[in-house]
Amino acid sequence: MANLKVVIGTDHVGTQYADELIDSFPDIDFVVACDPADHVDVIRDADAFFGWPSGDAFAAAEQLKWIACPGMGIDKIVAYQNIVDSDVPITNAPGTHVTSMGDHVVGAMVGLTHRFQEAFEDRQKKMWDTEKYASRITELTGTTVGIFGLGAIGRAIAERVSVFGTTTYAVDPFPSNVPENVKECWDLDQLDDLARVSNFLVIAAPVLDTTRNSIDARRIAMMPEGSYIIVISRGEIVDEDAMCDALESGHLAGAALDATAVEPLADDSRLWTLPNVILTPHSSALTPELYEMRRQAFKANLRLFAAGEPLQDICDKTAGF
Repeated sequence: MANLKVVIGTDHVGTQYADELIDSFPDIDFVVACDPADHVDVIRDADAFFGWPSGDAFAAAEQLKWIACPGMGIDKIVAYQNIVDSDVPITNAPGTHVTSMGDHVVGAMVGLTHRFQEAFEDRQKKMWDTEKYASRITELTGTTVGIFGLGAIGRAIAERVSVFGTTTYAVDPFPSNVPENVKECWDLDQLDDLARVSNFLVIAAPVLDTTRNSIDARRIAMMPEGSYIIVISRGEIVDEDAMCDALESGHLAGAALDATAVEPLADDSRLWTLPNVILTPHSSALTPELYEMRRQAFKANLRLFAAGEPLQDICDKTAGF
């Protein structure tokens, strides 16, 4: 396939990546346009787009044959119906985020149960009060972990928490495989059961019509007293107001969120000020290894695209992943 034009529509994987691509693929015409305001103009005669095009940008494309999502989640792309309805494939970069996000969940669990955030605040005040923490630190061993979404991230979490002596259940309607360290994997119709047993409910599912706002006030109330919610995939899955109510009442002992329903988080959100919340700005996966793997994933597919061969990691636009 000759005379290809490829738009690099984001600097997500580094500002020098475009130069690296130009050196590696001298026969391809690369256009760097990281400002979304420029996408409509540069996409018109493009063959491929690396980034997150809007519906308006996509509508301007006259010969686009491929959208390469730099990351895993394609929800920002399939939010536009004209992209979903088209025959232009979307690829992603699966697996690049799994290790770091699995690690993040374990860190959040330990941080919440050992009250690291409270201890950090005491340190800032130069306050040493051992008795304050007496019988307020809890152990992971013997607890039940519920994982909503048993994809690669969910399986990585299950593997990590198993070393603590936890019992792990999961809900996933189409699990590719269920590891031995997951006692049972249920369908979506047993999400109530997952809520009832989970001392830690970990949200690792994609945002779909069937998962959006599914952890609502009713299901949060089903969770054991003193339990925790950890959001590692998408914030839209949890009713944040209901979660904040449960945190304020003490029904939930804490929560850790790396994703929120609206990002950046609104200034008036209670999540900013609740003392038993760990909040990170959708940053759990952002290791140097992740960026390098995402760069290599696009390069590998670009080689196939230039050779006219089938692309790898094509997503199901209707399913949303």
